[in-house]
Amino acid sequence: MFEHMTFDELNRIVGKNRSEPYQTYFGEMDLTEEEIEERIVLAEKLEENFLFVLALLFTMVQYNSVNYEQIRNRFEKSYLKAIGGTIVADDYINQYIRNFSYDIIDSTKAHADDMYYYSSDRAIFMAENESLSCWNHQDFADAIKSGKRKKQWMDVRDKKERETHLQVGRTIKPIDQPFVVGGFLMQHPKDTSLGANSSQIVNCRCTIKYF
Repeated sequence: MFEHMTFDELNRIVGKNRSEPYQTYFGEMDLTEEEIEERIVLAEKLEENFLFVLALLFTMVQYNSVNYEQIRNRFEKSYLKAIGGTIVADDYINQYIRNFSYDIIDSTKAHADDMYYYSSDRAIFMAENESLSCWNHQDFADAIKSGKRKKQWMDVRDKKERETHLQVGRTIKPIDQPFVVGGFLMQHPKDTSLGANSSQIVNCRCTIKYF
C-alpha cells in the first residue's frame, strides 16, 4: 500500500493523531520551567533520531526488503546517541532502551499496514514519552545520590489520567519503597525495573517530587 507514496505524503495523511506539542505535553506536568525545557530539549533530540529510523523503515517497506533486526539495532543506537551527555546510561537505562527497541519492532510488525507506525507523529509521540521516562529515572538516581529520603507521586489530575495513577497520586513514600500502581510495583512513574508493563507506562504524564 506504500509503493507509490513519499514519506512526506504519508505524514500529511497521518497528521497529528497521538502526539502533542512538547510545550503542551510537558507543560501539564508538575515541573519547573527549567525541568520543562530540559525535557523538551531531549525530546527534540530523540525525535530527530527516531524520525531518521522510521524513514529508513518506510523505505525498506516500499522495496519489500525490511530487515527488522537492522531497524531494531538502529533504534537502540539512535536512542543512546540522543541521550548522550544528558542522561547517564546506567544498567537500567541500557536495558530499558534495549527492551524499547524490541517493543517497537513487535508493535510495528503487528501493525505492518498501518501508516501511523512509520510516521513523524509516531516519532514525536515516542520522543515525548521517552524523554519523560529518561528524566524520571535520572531524577530518581540523582535524588538517591543527594541523600533525599522521601518522594511524592505527582499526577496531572485531568480526564485523560488513568484511574490507577489518580489513586496513587500525591502519595508520599520513603525513597527506597516502591509505589503500588495498578497492581504493579514502581519506584517512580514510567519505572519498569520491578515488572510494570505498558498498561501503566505508555503516555503516563506523572512525575515525582523528592525531599
